[in-house]
Amino acid sequence: MPFVNKSKFYNPATAPAVISKDQRKVVFLTGGNSGIGWFTALHLYQHGYVVYLAGRTESKVLKAIDDIKAEAVKRGTSTPGELSYIHLDLTDLSTVDKAVEEFSQKEKSLDILINNAGLMGVPFEVTKDDYEIQYQVNFVGHFLLTLKLIPFLENAAKGGVTPRIVNLASVGHNFEVTHISPANNKLKKFPDSVFTWVRYGLAKTAQIQFAKELAIKYPNILSLSVHPGVVIGTELYNYWKSLPVIGFAARGLFAAADKTIGVTVEEGSLASLRAALDPTLTLNENGDYLTTGGSVDKPSGIASNPEYAKETWDWNVEQLKKRGFL
Repeated sequence: MPFVNKSKFYNPATAPAVISKDQRKVVFLTGGNSGIGWFTALHLYQHGYVVYLAGRTESKVLKAIDDIKAEAVKRGTSTPGELSYIHLDLTDLSTVDKAVEEFSQKEKSLDILINNAGLMGVPFEVTKDDYEIQYQVNFVGHFLLTLKLIPFLENAAKGGVTPRIVNLASVGHNFEVTHISPANNKLKKFPDSVFTWVRYGLAKTAQIQFAKELAIKYPNILSLSVHPGVVIGTELYNYWKSLPVIGFAARGLFAAADKTIGVTVEEGSLASLRAALDPTLTLNENGDYLTTGGSVDKPSGIASNPEYAKETWDWNVEQLKKRGFL
């Protein structure tokens, strides 16, 4: 029997749909061309939202858009929204301003920002912007993107709605077993097959801390972080599955996890969808952490520590200013 109780998983069909073009609701979603992001985009599109899918490879995103539209037709969607591509490469921070500029030419306000894209457990690498790659893709790129999009979210708030920011975190944030300063994001120790998970934990902890700081600094925006669940069917596990020796053991471990605590890729999108769509979530839940299926949970003590969260915010703002991005 699976250890995951799916009976209380959020049902996106219960969320209100955008019933007219006059209600135009806009979403900016990173990493929507595959995995959890694909299903997140599908449900938002089915609900009538205008969804901007930000990704690195145009051909992949455009194919995803076609596939999402086809799936929506199969599911009998009667009043779908819109899907558009925006170029964004989270390994290159210079593309963030360009993505926001492209967005600004089409929209004046933003209802929902979903920081979905990510990397997991990859070999040590430093980006051209001088961050460890998991820290930059999972967190820093989204941190900068969010700060640039805050004015659009605040414009939505002026229209009488509560805009939302959703950060894809992970239960893997617990791999940061002791506090690590963000200045040590380029942690490189032997064996890398172990310390890559520590770096992953640092990045995902930062995503949770970020949501908590946003809740303090922008109390009119509902900011949440989510753990999607153990979702073996995404591309995040491909690196480990492909390794020549370790890959065999990894595939066995992942298969066992899938049968016990795993959820499908679509089920992995439910926490994000609840954070984005559920009207019962209000500013009273600002800064909260949702787990598999969308229930509220408590992250680690490190992720919950307000002093550590402030340190993460302040250090990253300082670094982005030094690099000329803020």
